[in-house]
Parts: sequence; structure tokens; C-alpha cells
Amino acid sequence: MEQPTVILKKCSLSPIWILPLIALGIGAWLLYSSYRDAGIKCTIHFDNAEGVTVDKTEVRYKGVAMGLVKDVTVDKNLQGVNLLVMMKRKARSSLVADSKFWIVRPEISAGRVSGLGTLLSGSYIAMRPGTSAVAATNFQGLSGPPALSPHTPGLNIILKADALFSLQRGSPVYAKNLKIGEVQDYHLAPDNSIVIAVHIRPKFSRLIRTGTRFWNSSGISIEGNLQSGFNLRTASLAALIYGGISCGTPASLRASSPQAVNGQSFALYRDFDAAQYGLPMTLKLVSGNGIIEGKTRVMYQGIKAGVVKKITVNNDKIHSVTAEILLDPRVGDILREGTRFWVIRPRISIDGIRNLDAILFGPYISLQPGNGAFRDHFTAQSGPMPRPARRPGRHYTLVAKNGGSLEVGSPVLYKKMVVGEINTLALAADGESLRVGILVYDNFTHLVRKDSVFWDVSGISVDAGLSHFKLNIASVKSILDGGVALVNPAAPGRRRAAPAAAGARFKLFASYAAAVKARPGLRPRGLALRLTAASSHSLQTGSPVLFKNITVGEITGFELNRDHRGVLLDILIYRKYAGLVRSSTRFYNCSGFSINTGLGGIDVRAGSLESVVAGGISFFTPGPGTKVKPGRKFVLYGDYDTARLNDGLHLTIHLDRAAGVGAKTPLKFKGLEIGLVEKLRFSPDMRGVIADCLVRKDTAALFRDHSRLALVRPKISLSGIQHLETIVTGSYINVIPGSGNRRTDFTILSVPPGPDAAADLNIVLETPRPGSLGENSPVYYRQVQVGRVTGIGLSPTAQKVWVRVKIYAADAALVHKGTKFWLVSGIKMSGGLFSGFTIDSESIESIVAGGIALATPAGKEMGARAADGDHFTLRAKSESSWLDWSPEIRLDTGAAKPASPQPW
Repeated sequence: MEQPTVILKKCSLSPIWILPLIALGIGAWLLYSSYRDAGIKCTIHFDNAEGVTVDKTEVRYKGVAMGLVKDVTVDKNLQGVNLLVMMKRKARSSLVADSKFWIVRPEISAGRVSGLGTLLSGSYIAMRPGTSAVAATNFQGLSGPPALSPHTPGLNIILKADALFSLQRGSPVYAKNLKIGEVQDYHLAPDNSIVIAVHIRPKFSRLIRTGTRFWNSSGISIEGNLQSGFNLRTASLAALIYGGISCGTPASLRASSPQAVNGQSFALYRDFDAAQYGLPMTLKLVSGNGIIEGKTRVMYQGIKAGVVKKITVNNDKIHSVTAEILLDPRVGDILREGTRFWVIRPRISIDGIRNLDAILFGPYISLQPGNGAFRDHFTAQSGPMPRPARRPGRHYTLVAKNGGSLEVGSPVLYKKMVVGEINTLALAADGESLRVGILVYDNFTHLVRKDSVFWDVSGISVDAGLSHFKLNIASVKSILDGGVALVNPAAPGRRRAAPAAAGARFKLFASYAAAVKARPGLRPRGLALRLTAASSHSLQTGSPVLFKNITVGEITGFELNRDHRGVLLDILIYRKYAGLVRSSTRFYNCSGFSINTGLGGIDVRAGSLESVVAGGISFFTPGPGTKVKPGRKFVLYGDYDTARLNDGLHLTIHLDRAAGVGAKTPLKFKGLEIGLVEKLRFSPDMRGVIADCLVRKDTAALFRDHSRLALVRPKISLSGIQHLETIVTGSYINVIPGSGNRRTDFTILSVPPGPDAAADLNIVLETPRPGSLGENSPVYYRQVQVGRVTGIGLSPTAQKVWVRVKIYAADAALVHKGTKFWLVSGIKMSGGLFSGFTIDSESIESIVAGGIALATPAGKEMGARAADGDHFTLRAKSESSWLDWSPEIRLDTGAAKPASPQPW
């Protein structure tokens, strides 16, 4: 059976189209994905692109990549760079007008380490999204992180300062050395102050109150004193280098000041001391001596109550100063009208050292609280109110020209015992004198009589020198602190004066010496004498009179003599020593001290310590003499030597010049001092110098017609040092006795003669030039010194030089008519390159100082012995044959021969 044909309808869509449809779907999906993931182009302008790399540097927000730098170009005006950044689409909502961008680079400092990850990954651009509703794609990059937003949790405040100090963005803020915030930003205000934005972390916001004080804690602050030690203050090591701010709220303000709010402004002080809180006041002072800004304290009952902050000079007649003081609020109640202020300075007395703390760290201001209305301006007083006298007694008034160092409370003394005190000091109505009110205690009122004498014993009186120090040794308190002494004059043979009535008035003398001068009855009994002198030197009233360094009297007065060319001194020898003064007594000034030095030691001559400082007179009695009566006149010699030699022989010595000679230059015989030069003066023709000398009376026989005087000075040469002692003691005049009649007028020899000089042979050598010869140059025979040059000068015709030579007596037989002389200065050298060299010289001394050698032939060529005055030729060098001469000559071994080239 035939099957029916089935006709199927052919599909109109070919399967081949499935692939294009799939491709179309994929393309659409890719297009959608590309649209969905496409970035947003934006431009950021920076000052420079340091650390930025195209296709590498990212834009990050909280560490998450938000974009990538695609291109870097320089802007049109060459003032910066434009960065083309492709931001992710999810960052679209963050790209608004107030968004912030800045480049993060690695930073390592004392205060922090930031951007450390960029050391490996490189710099990146950080962003902070803004809150604006306006979209933007162009931005201005910042040089650093921006300040926190006002909406950031925490406390944002403003600090105002005169300078930025060493603060930076990110500098820490400390409270109790705990970091509570940091500096966000700063800028210069229109008034030239520095405005600093500070952020305080939320958990520390409660620490900041309206009364909180802020101060710069950058670097190190050192303060302290010798008593309490020194404090080194710094907030932290970071603040030391990186800068920092510290803050704190004064205890007195913690309860009363509310918590600070955002935007509140505070002052930033330069340091901790400037930030201290206190009550201001001013104090007017006569002088600012010792008052130091920021250092001088105000003390009350041993507690620091304030500090001087500033000192200004007032425009008044005395140019006083005003101290601006900051008081501790705890002592604010002292600001009353009755409060007194005064300056405390150190004082030294026999009771000890007062105000030791003022010695250690300077004067300070003390106060005494008073009553009355509020007052914040005061004038400093001279001291606290004196305490009223609590002991009964009688009051008297003393009249003085000035107060010296007297003070209220200073003692009144009788025989170095306190019998009262000074209770008032006031100027007289005419202003020309001072009224000193004293209180003498009841049990001592009988000591004050109508003729009582009072004087000021304040300090050490120069008028009395050290004697007053000794007189008041039992009351050094009065010497240093001030005081008044009381004495009653002796009244032998008459009735004692009646007691003085209460309120009686007395004169207060400036010193005991002034009192004695006005009241001779105060002087002790003794022998009164008068001395005449050319001047008073350093003597003064009260200076001691000494005998064997024991005080036996004192000077009581001075006056000029009638012709006003001299001084008359009145002295008093105490009664028990009056017998020491005789008609032969000699007085001399022993003020200061004299020192005589020599190789044997140092001789210091002085009177007592009192006379060294305050001047004094001493005396001695060389002969028995007779008893003297009061008023006898004596001469006061200038020193002991002048007094000792006064009865000796007076000499007149003539010199060409005074080199090496002065007053007190000694005259010596055989090494012993026999006199001295009293004074020097010019000769009448002004061509020389005359020395007036005094020598001992028992040496007068030494000075005769043929006596010679020579000046002895130190001499240093290669042969040795002569007269070494004169280097220390100075030159002296040596006396060589001679025969003839006695005389007192002499001339100093230019060259001192040697011993047995009369037997020496004196000859003259003639030469065209003397070379290096000089006075005292040696003369040699076979390298042994036998004489010396005594002088060099031109011949009468000036054609040659005459060298005068002295041959010692013991060697005079060496010189005959045939003797040859030649110069031996320097050295003689002979030889060859292969045979060697020979160096010849008479002596080391002749090499430098020059010298002469001589040789004498034998036989008939020797000739007769030379005589004084013979002339010889001085050759420049010797002939070789002269050195071979060796005659037999008998010397006079018994004659004196000096031990050195220059005998004395």
C-alpha cells in the first residue's frame, strides 16, 4: 500500500543566525559594562608634580584607590602642573566643589612618621570628599593635609599669639604631658598676630575650659635657684624639636569657668611663667636695682605670693620705677590701702647673715598686710613698721649731720654693752640736720649725764683705721649694723656732772676721733709731744705711735706750720710709756712696709698691722739722753734708715747719669751696708746728677782724698755672671778706702778698680779698628787670661784707635818691649777637603765678645820689661812664628791676681 506523501513546511529562520545573535548580545553587554565601569576625568592643579608618575600614582581615600593619574602637563603660565586623573565611577558623588586633594609623600620628623608606605609604593594623592551639592571636575591641590572640618568630632578652638615660635602643622597639644590634640593650621591675621587652629580629640574636650591657659612648650625651659635646685621643663622629646603647646586650668578657675565650645579663642603665651594666672598690681620703687623681670619674687610668710612681670621707668624727677606684679589669687585679700611693701636685700652682721635667700637668688619684695578699701597700686616703703619699744626707759635726742648707717633698732652702747636703742630717725625742720631719738633703758639712765658724749660707731671708721676695729671688737654688730656709743669724760679734781633730764639734747659726733677733738677731756693722760715733718704721708688722727711694734701712743692732731711748707703733728705718749721718750729719741714714719730682697732671702720691714693699713709712727732711742717735758718738738723722719743715719756723715757724689742709682741705693764697704743715697738732684750746670748720701758716723775715716767709689751692677758674659745679687737687690755703690785728708765730695768711677790696682800694668794698644773688642774684653797669654781691656777711644790725632789694657800685677812680667799683640775675636779655621779642617779659638768668650792675645819672644828680641803707658801695635792676626815662642819668664806669684776678668 502506498504511503501518503507528507509535505513538511521549511523553517524560515536559519540556525546560522544564532551565532550573530549571541555576538550581538555579548556586544550589548560589553557596551553596557563599559558604560557602567567607565571612569570620570578630572583635572587637579598642583605647584609641582614631585613623586607623581603617570599610570602609577593613585588617588586614594582612606587607603582605597579611587583613581589613577593618566597625564601630567605644565600649565600655561608655567606656575604649576595639571594632573589628568581618571576617577572611578563610584567616586562621582565625592567629586564636588569643596573636595580636597593633596600629595602624600614620606615624612619623618621628631614628632611623627607619616607616609612611610610611599617609600616602597611611591607617592599618592589623598582626597577628602566635600559636602557641597555642586559637582566639579577641576580642583586646586593643597600643599599638605587640610584642616579638619568643623563638623569633625572633637573641639576646634583658635589660639592667638605674637609669634609662631617653632610650631608646625601637626604639632602636638599636651595636657599633663598627655597628647590631647594637635595644630591643624595657622595664618597671619590682619592685625599681624598669628592665628593657630587647634583640634582637641573628643575624649579630651572636657579638659578645655574658658579659664584654660595655653603656652608654648617648644624646646627646653630651665629655671631654679641655688636653694631649691634647678628645674628642666619640656613637654616631650617631640615637642623639644618639633614644637608643641601645653595647657592647663588654674585650680582657682576650674570650678568657676565653663567648658569651652567650638570656635572659642584663647591667648597662646610664650612660656609657662607668662601663662601663670594672677591678680595684677603695681608697686612704685625709688630704684630698680636688683629687681629683675620674671625673677624677683613677692614673698609673704615664706610663701611665694607673686612675681614681678615688668618694670618701667617713670617720667618723674627722680626717675623712679614701677614694677608690674602678678599676685597669687590666694593672697588677693592683701590688696588693701593699709598694706605695705618693701624690698628685702641681704645684710651681714655679728648676729649672722640676714636674708640669706636674698644672697642666693637676689632681692625680693616682702609685704605686711593692712586694712582698708581695695587698692592695686602701692609705693614701696624703706622697711616694715618698727616694733614699739617694750622696755621702759628714758628718751633723749641726738643731733647729727647725717644718719650714716643708723637704723631704727640700732643699739646704744656704753663700754661695748647695749644700754638702749634708737627708736626714731627724722629730719629737723630746717632739713639741715638729723634728729636721732634714743631710748636708754631704765637700769642704765644714770649713765647719761649732762656732759655725756655720743658718737656714731656705724661701720669701720677710716678716721681710726684698724684701731677702731679693735676698739669695737666686742660690738662688731654696731660696726656693721650701725649704732651709737656713749662715754662720760673723766673729771679728776672736780665733781661729776648731774644726770641728764628726759628729753635732753646732745650732739652726735661722726666718730670717736671727732669727739676727742671737740672734747679734749676724752683723751687719755700721757706725754704730749709735737713732731715736724715735710708732709703727713698716710698718717691720720688716731694712727698709732709704736715702740718695738707695741702701741705706746697715738696721733691726736695735724696742722700746717707757719710758712705752710711743712706739717706739725701732735702725738700723745700714754702715761705708763712716757719714760721711753728721751732727748735723743728719733721718730720716723712706719706706715706701710718695705721689702729688701737678696740672694740671702727677703727682709720685710713693717710696724704693726694697724700701722701698715692706717699709718703709724715709730721711734727708738740710740743714746741715753735726758727726760723731756710736754710740748717738746722732734723731727719726724721719713723712714727708719734716714732716722738711723741722721747723725752720720753727709756725702755728695757726682754721676754722669742716674742709671742704676736711686733713693735708698746702698753704699757698701767689704759687703756691709754703711749708708744710703738720700735723694738725687741735677748738678747746677744740668750736665750730671748729684746724689746726696748719708753714711754711718763710725765709717767717716773711709772717705779720704784717694778713696774711690764705684757703681756695682750685674754683668752677664760667656765667662759667667758677676754680681748676681744685684739682679735682685739692685745696684750699689762700693767704697774703696784710700789715703789722704778726709773729704765728702766724690765722683763715681765709670769702671770699678780691681784689687791691688796700683801694681797692675797699664799699656796702650794702637789699631786701625777695634773689631768686636769692648770694655772688659779679655787679654790672653797661651789661652790664659792675664788682663782686660779698660777702655777704647780715638788717638789724639784721630788716626787710630787706642785700646787701653790692664795686665794684672801677677802677670805683668809677661809684657816686654818685643811682645806682640793681636786680635783673637771669632774663630780660625784651616784645612782642606781631604785633609780635614782645624778650628782654633782662644776661648768661647772671645768668639762672641772679642779678645786680645799676646806672645813674647825669647832672647834679645824680648827686650826690656814694659812700663805703664807704653804703646804697642795691635795686629789683626798673628804670624805663625809667634805661636811657637816659648820664653822662660819668672812671674810674680806673690802679687794679687783676680779670680774673674772684672775684679771688684
